[in-house]
Amino acid sequence: MDGWFLGDITLIQSVYVVNERGETLAAVPIGEFQMDEVLFGGFLSAIQMYSQRLSGKDLKELTLENYRMIISKTDRVFLVTIHDIKDKNAPDLNEKLSKLVEGTLGEIITDETIELIKASATEVSGGVKRATEWASKML
Repeated sequence: MDGWFLGDITLIQSVYVVNERGETLAAVPIGEFQMDEVLFGGFLSAIQMYSQRLSGKDLKELTLENYRMIISKTDRVFLVTIHDIKDKNAPDLNEKLSKLVEGTLGEIITDETIELIKASATEVSGGVKRATEWASKML
């Protein structure tokens, strides 16, 4: 099975790190969602520029067919987590992952950073899964 699951929902499908110029610095595929890294960076950059012009703010969330993209800015880069559209915890998972990798994301992403992202995504997803399993046993 791909990704981390909560029942029939994959918690985090993919993680992307994109700089302000629209260059994808890291793509960490976990589940089914995969997109060309170059196209994804350009897509995110274009959407963020449009959002800035309209509202003066960065876009924080986007729905695309069966997926939710949650976008946060940390260390001068965008951290994008891709989730199943039904994942109600998506914003919280993105925030927790952002906090776990804060200070490690910059213009140069190493293999160690990618492993940290994977491990952090596992830690975040695993905590949510354990809490949900405990709650379902208690009911």
